[in-house]
Amino acid sequence: MNGGFDFISSPLPKSRNQSFCQAIMRAVNSLLLLLAAALTVAVESPHNKAAKYVKRSNPPVLTKDAPRKRDTSQFLTNTTSKFAVNGSALPEFDFNIGESYAGTLPISANSSDPNQLWFWFFPSSNPLASKEITIWLNGGPGCSSLDGLFQENGPFIWQSGTYAPISNPYSWTNLTNMIYIDQPVSTGFSPGNILVNNEHDVAEQFKGFWKNFFDTFSLHGYKVYITGESYAGQYIPYIASGMLDTNDTKYFNVKGVQINDPSINEDSTMIYAPVVPALKYYQNVIGLNETYMAGIEARAQSCGFTAFHDKWTSEFPPSGPIPTGPDWTVTGCDLYDDIYNAAYYVNPCFNIYHLTDYCPFLWDELGFPSLGAGPNNYFNRTDVQAVIHAPPTDYYVCGGGHNLFPHGDQSVPSALGPLPSVIERTNNTIIGHGLLDFLLFANGSLITIQNMTWHGLQGFQRAPSHSQNLYVPYHQTLGEILDYVNDAVPDSPAFTDTAGAGYQGTWHTERGLTFVTVNLAGHEIPQYVPGAAYRQLEFLLGRIPDLSTQGDYTTQTGNFTGTTPPLKKRW
Repeated sequence: MNGGFDFISSPLPKSRNQSFCQAIMRAVNSLLLLLAAALTVAVESPHNKAAKYVKRSNPPVLTKDAPRKRDTSQFLTNTTSKFAVNGSALPEFDFNIGESYAGTLPISANSSDPNQLWFWFFPSSNPLASKEITIWLNGGPGCSSLDGLFQENGPFIWQSGTYAPISNPYSWTNLTNMIYIDQPVSTGFSPGNILVNNEHDVAEQFKGFWKNFFDTFSLHGYKVYITGESYAGQYIPYIASGMLDTNDTKYFNVKGVQINDPSINEDSTMIYAPVVPALKYYQNVIGLNETYMAGIEARAQSCGFTAFHDKWTSEFPPSGPIPTGPDWTVTGCDLYDDIYNAAYYVNPCFNIYHLTDYCPFLWDELGFPSLGAGPNNYFNRTDVQAVIHAPPTDYYVCGGGHNLFPHGDQSVPSALGPLPSVIERTNNTIIGHGLLDFLLFANGSLITIQNMTWHGLQGFQRAPSHSQNLYVPYHQTLGEILDYVNDAVPDSPAFTDTAGAGYQGTWHTERGLTFVTVNLAGHEIPQYVPGAAYRQLEFLLGRIPDLSTQGDYTTQTGNFTGTTPPLKKRW
């Protein structure tokens, strides 16, 4: 017999046994009731749980209910009035977009020159922007800058799969005066047929337009910042260099340049050398089979891409000039094209601009890059073109006429041409990369940087950080999203401030050049990670000392810290 109770080896008298058993049963029943109640709470639907406190949350203000911007008149004169856009007249918009000006101006001093560039200019109410202007250019070649305006960083955006246009919380106009320009001639709404053979033509025609724009809007002496993405990585260094060469700060006072996911070198370096390392890194997303992976890795090695990539992404400083990348036109070495096809067989909705996209295709008002159904060419509407003073155009977001590089761009890639000089003369150049871009790769840009010489040294002397140090401020909407997300709550509010926060990537600066990578961005950084793009512009404009700066955005108002993640409310 044990020292404790042993109900098996020490039987009780029958009467006591019955009483004891009844007591045990009552205790067990009570315990079961308590357990059932606990389980009821434990398995309660989260949708029901959310309903308990949903009415206590402070819902964000919807765009349609937001205060309307009034049409201000910072730049309205007798000369500019013909360009003024009626901010309440854009079809499908339920809000006033505010003061803006759009139209075409010639690329020369000849006012009747049929070769013109179309622009859309948005003044900023930020007092720090009073003597500066930022240019945005898309690439292509032949892609309209309305892509950036409409889906990335404009005062309003209408992104893929969304129901209607919204006011953009991360509009770059919150920081600075913005102008979006369709260039070269025959791009987007820019009329004409002048030949554009090379980047010298691009720069000269742009400078002619720019002088006319500055004279029209009396912007003489303004600081000029030039930003863009993709093939604008070719345009912008040539344009900036052409402006700086004039030594004319009345019109061409260039103070900084930012090029995101840029085309700045030969395809062998930018695309073919880094594609297999990128594929291996994101294989769990792309999902190609083991046999294919083994074959493509073997081809990368035999073609010389693996050794080229691994050597020049690991030497800081580089041991010498970097040779041209291996020849991808050799039989069996067109790796990117092969991987491209294989990825689409596995995922027919694979998006080279943002590799984590899956089916279905989302409808898109610009019609690119989606193959989704639905309205897909907003700016081809005659009523829209009338509001923005665009010449009647059979518009498509990416096209360009026969005048545009009829024999290909005859200029060398910008990194082999003017880019190092632009870095030296501005000491304020950013090369940014979204790591989910599967068209132009960050390591291609890094190899390119390592082959450039500026301020007397070749490439970065120290390796870029492997630790996350690109900091993006927290904002209150993140807490509000936590209150609703994953809860099926009737009439829950729509959220448009969806910028991620915290550490979002890496940055590295040497001798006036900053190299930035953004983890969750694709080819278009402002479209996918608007907070990181906004932070980079703050840095370019000199509003923050570096990209690790913690605290609020410089335009944030209210009771924010920028460093404290807002938590889900507990009721």
